[in-house]
Amino acid sequence: MMKKFFTCILLALASFSSFAADSKGYNIKLNVTNPGMQNQKVYLAFYFNGKTYSKDTTTLNNKGVGAFTKKTPLDQGIYIVYFDANKFFDVLVGADQNIELKIDTTKLDKVVVSGAKESVGFQNLVNFMGTQREKSKEVALKFKDKKIDSTTNAKRQDEIAAEVEQFQKKLMDDNKGLWLEAFIKGTIPVEVPAMDELPDSTRAYSRYMYKKKHYFDNVNLSDARFLRCPYFPSNVDAYMKNFLLQHPDTLYEAAVQLIEKSRFNKETFQTMCSKMINYGLTSNQMGMDALWCKLAQKYYLGNPRQATWADSAWVEDLRKEVKKVRYNLVGMEARDLRMKDAEGKPSNLSDLTRNKDKNKFVLAYFFEPTCGHCRKTTPILHDSVYSKYHDLGFEVFCVYTQTDKAEWQEFVEKHKLQDWVNVWDPDRESYFWEFYDASVTPGIYLIESKTGKIIAKKIDMPTLGMILEEELIKRPEAEAKKAADKK
Repeated sequence: MMKKFFTCILLALASFSSFAADSKGYNIKLNVTNPGMQNQKVYLAFYFNGKTYSKDTTTLNNKGVGAFTKKTPLDQGIYIVYFDANKFFDVLVGADQNIELKIDTTKLDKVVVSGAKESVGFQNLVNFMGTQREKSKEVALKFKDKKIDSTTNAKRQDEIAAEVEQFQKKLMDDNKGLWLEAFIKGTIPVEVPAMDELPDSTRAYSRYMYKKKHYFDNVNLSDARFLRCPYFPSNVDAYMKNFLLQHPDTLYEAAVQLIEKSRFNKETFQTMCSKMINYGLTSNQMGMDALWCKLAQKYYLGNPRQATWADSAWVEDLRKEVKKVRYNLVGMEARDLRMKDAEGKPSNLSDLTRNKDKNKFVLAYFFEPTCGHCRKTTPILHDSVYSKYHDLGFEVFCVYTQTDKAEWQEFVEKHKLQDWVNVWDPDRESYFWEFYDASVTPGIYLIESKTGKIIAKKIDMPTLGMILEEELIKRPEAEAKKAADKK
């Protein structure tokens, strides 16, 4: 189901047109000068949200000349002139879309661009940055070979960086209000104040919080042109994955801020909503269902629905997925279950979780005997995990999800599970399927008795063992040692 959501969202992002030039359309002329390229097909592609898509094609004539041309203008962004997997280069397409390219495919770092001012400026920037990288490598090599000392190396590298800054500033000044200015500005990291006036104990955190708040100050998140350049989508991914604490609440707060700043353009709003919900949907980290669930409820399932672009059938599928997890997110207080044992006597989950002196952790375990994974997992849980940690405060509340008592009892006896708390709900009175997602078995929910909260879910047996080892053996030993050292 998650893969279905992810695919549908990606397919929904290709139907917009924004920041086009004017009604004159586009005309990108190609003059390929090296031999052997005559009558070759050339492609024009574009970046979009971290992927590339084909836009146009042309076939070079016997003189190596061709053109991409249409009456409808291109959306402004960074485009790719593509010959084959080893021969391609980027070109900036701005307001003026009359561009001429002189190309030697054996020297694609020497492309000559003329015509549109922004496109020429972008190529000048590409050429200059290439020169500066070579200078930087040369200085670094001299330092490595001990031909210059560290002070000289640092000074020269600073000079190269200053030259880049000066070149960028001039290009931006020469292209005020144009896409090239916005593109360059977006590549420049936000400068974080030194905050030397703050004490050492708080300075690092304060600088981090400043950078977190101002991370995208140099990018207008409602400017759809950034979706069509290679660096912006990856910057968003890096911000979410590498810069932020990987906790659902932290990520949700950041995701909402990004979405709200993208709201002023339909395309950016849709794309950012999709990108943020996909971050949660595709994450392998436990607990991230809280991120996509909360975003889904805020933007896709509210009344009125903000995600007006989403297909109603897809939204209904999403609603069903949210329903499965909304009561059992990691960090939530575990819902009580009132069930029965084999003799028909009441047996509640809370009977275990509230007995904090005996049970430090309780596993709500949902299974059915015909499930292959259940037949494999249950013996490991019982013989390797339960047997090791039960006396230290670990208990299992084992829920048979079906209604065939004979089948249930046979499974319990076969795997010698009589020492577990074995329960079922033949009359379907507990609504266990609402509170705990038992649509896929085995269903695994680890509850901490001290807080009554779900601390882990849908984990494998090695992971469960690691958690219990840490919480029931290593942590108590460390605390005991710390207390002994104080004495």
